[in-house]
Amino acid sequence: MKKVLPLFIAVVLIFLVSGVSAQQRGPGGGTSATIEGIVVDSLSTDGVEFAAVALWDLSKAIDGTLTNEKGAFKFEGVKAGTYKILISYIGYSPQSVENIIVEEGETQVNLGNVLILSDNIQLQEVTVKGQAALIEDKIDRLVYNADKDITNRGGTAEEVLRKVPMLSVDLDGEVELRGSSNVRVLIDNKPSTIFASSVGEALKQIPSDQIKSVEVITSPSAKYDGEGTAGIININLKKNTLAGVTGMVSTGVGVQGSNLNGNLNLKDKKWAISLSGGGRMSYNYKTLGLNTRTSVINGEATYLTQESDNRSIWGGGRYRGSFVYDFDKKTNFTISYSGRARIRGGKGDQITTLLDDTQSLIFQNTRYIDQSNFGNSNDLDFSFNKRYANPVQELSILAQYSKSNRNTAFIAQENNIAADSSDNRGIDQEFNIKLDYVQPLGEKVKWEMGGRAVLRGATSDGKFYDFVPENNAYALNSLRSNYLDYDQNVAAGYSSFTIELPKKWGIQAGVRYERTMITAQFTELADIEIPDYDNFLPSINLSKRFEKGGSIRASYTQRIQRPSIRFLNPYVDYSNENSISFGQPTLAPELVDMFEISTSQYFGRNSINFSIYSRIEDNSITSVSEVIRENGIDITQTTFANIGVNKRYGADFSYNINPNKDWRIGGGVSPSYTYMDNRTISNKGWNVGVNLNTQYTLKKGWAVAGFGFYRSPRVQLQGTRNGFYFHGLTVKKDVNDKRGSFGLTLENPFVKAIEFKSSLENYTDENNYFITNNSSQIFRRSIRFNFQYRFGKMENDGRGLFNRRRGNNDNDAVDEDNGGQDMM
Repeated sequence: MKKVLPLFIAVVLIFLVSGVSAQQRGPGGGTSATIEGIVVDSLSTDGVEFAAVALWDLSKAIDGTLTNEKGAFKFEGVKAGTYKILISYIGYSPQSVENIIVEEGETQVNLGNVLILSDNIQLQEVTVKGQAALIEDKIDRLVYNADKDITNRGGTAEEVLRKVPMLSVDLDGEVELRGSSNVRVLIDNKPSTIFASSVGEALKQIPSDQIKSVEVITSPSAKYDGEGTAGIININLKKNTLAGVTGMVSTGVGVQGSNLNGNLNLKDKKWAISLSGGGRMSYNYKTLGLNTRTSVINGEATYLTQESDNRSIWGGGRYRGSFVYDFDKKTNFTISYSGRARIRGGKGDQITTLLDDTQSLIFQNTRYIDQSNFGNSNDLDFSFNKRYANPVQELSILAQYSKSNRNTAFIAQENNIAADSSDNRGIDQEFNIKLDYVQPLGEKVKWEMGGRAVLRGATSDGKFYDFVPENNAYALNSLRSNYLDYDQNVAAGYSSFTIELPKKWGIQAGVRYERTMITAQFTELADIEIPDYDNFLPSINLSKRFEKGGSIRASYTQRIQRPSIRFLNPYVDYSNENSISFGQPTLAPELVDMFEISTSQYFGRNSINFSIYSRIEDNSITSVSEVIRENGIDITQTTFANIGVNKRYGADFSYNINPNKDWRIGGGVSPSYTYMDNRTISNKGWNVGVNLNTQYTLKKGWAVAGFGFYRSPRVQLQGTRNGFYFHGLTVKKDVNDKRGSFGLTLENPFVKAIEFKSSLENYTDENNYFITNNSSQIFRRSIRFNFQYRFGKMENDGRGLFNRRRGNNDNDAVDEDNGGQDMM
């Protein structure tokens, strides 16, 4: 901390002195006037809420505001002179109203309706009383609108991400973006220790019902943290934006899982309080596995066969409270606290047979394993946001403290006799403080700058015990036990410029500096000296928008991936004595250069998105296995290492088709080619991912939807990893003016089990090599009943909870997009 804070404070001071002095109201004197108007969508003729409106004199911005729920805006206290209005909003082309003249003595200038034009034809969807777009391609990211997909009822974030183009999620919940698991996952643009040890475990704790959208950012700008060589996934959660007392309760009951979630929201004109909680339990998960290995060491072969039969359960709960206060239309702060807990367990037999090169039996045993995994995490967040007279100008401050506890353990029996056990307890902590500032430089240039300090700490206390029959008790095995205390501190600063060029061209360029400081301490081993390192991470994005919608973009960015605690932890997992695994605390970070060219085209309500990319990783972190022979028994030993290079070249194609206003079809195809080389071992090959979503809206509130996903086997340095597929069907019925809904979901209805196959091999010469083949069947066919209901009386007039407008404008209906929901 002593090294990080001075650097961060210096960055903050530099940014603060660049602040802009208060702006004057206008050039003239005398009486003041009001300028008002309504921002209207040119296609739907609806008012556009939350559009940014800036008032300019001849040289500078002098005031700014956001439109209300009807699209109206108003500037008061405007002196005589000549002005213009600039209007901007995501998804619309910027609009300006020139030569607004306020005469001396004039008290009001009413501009009436000011039309703004959608910058992609896809937004014509607003005029259709049917379905909104499931997939949107914005200038720097792809957006999957999860709340528009009815198959996301009663599930988890793991199931939602499986439907997002470019992403693949295996049945353990581990996420890959374009074939790489080095992904930075954020919740509402904020990090959390919930993802520190296992992204898969974290995703199971987020209910799918409370996810509004998922953003996939493949070429992050300098504003974003440098971590995540594949890119960034940002999960946006639903929030309540309407005044009143609202809430939601949802539940799902199925043969393999059940869930219960609820929230309560109170919102007035200036403040909002949200409370939420819930839990999920998954059960009846059955997995059958078969593992075969042929290993040859110094010309002598052994043949291993291992069969497994496992039953597992998973459960988790969470709670959250938040308070938001708006000082005015431009200034607010939020404080929130959230906690999560989870438990995972599995029981089953491992039947192992080992033969020598004459096919004679070396040994055979049945090992019964009872595994458990407990954990909890807590996040405390404080954020402050301020906009200035020019609404583009903005200051944001975030402070966050996160802590996560984890405990993994197993107890083993061999041939019905107690054998050994293990217990690994760990704590992950992270403190973040971040400042971001946006300064417009005229009408065409935006300057973004900021700094961040991150203080991370992780401990791992792993103990291994042997059962001693004479004492009828377990004894500590110090040779198989270890302890790690790992601290990683990062200081960062960035600067980025966005420039609007003629003919709808635009460029964004920036650089991010990050300094990393690491210390690692052990009890069993000597402390390891890990040198500090510095990284300058450039990024550039060149784009052009077309007149009739769509865009083309070319980008380059450099990213860094620091090894996670999963890769660093030296704790050895001995649950399978014939195949052990552990981490390496001396791993170095990997660097990646990413190039991408993408285009989006819109045809009425339909869209296609296409991109080609290359990702070249240096010092790539990957798993490496070898077979060692101890006392005549061969053991597969897997750890992690920095290999020489990992190159991936690929393409992404996604589409969103609406044959009519009731039917939507979406999906994508992502082929790629991988080459990996560590100078002694190399591997290469093709991979492909395919997904499909479709939804049809029927009469009287009924709807039906389906989805499917396939991922081919992934190329690894020493073989291939599991490919798999998944599919599901959902039927839903809305009731009581969409306040409630019930439905039925089928997962994998057409297959009894999902089959996984993978291979692992290493060839040194004809006298030293090994070949391993794994296959497993995971039984995931299930049926689930879902129910959801939203309650409360909400006001749309913006006057607040305690100052309601009486009369015909009261609105009792609940907007399905908002739903009165807030995470979590």
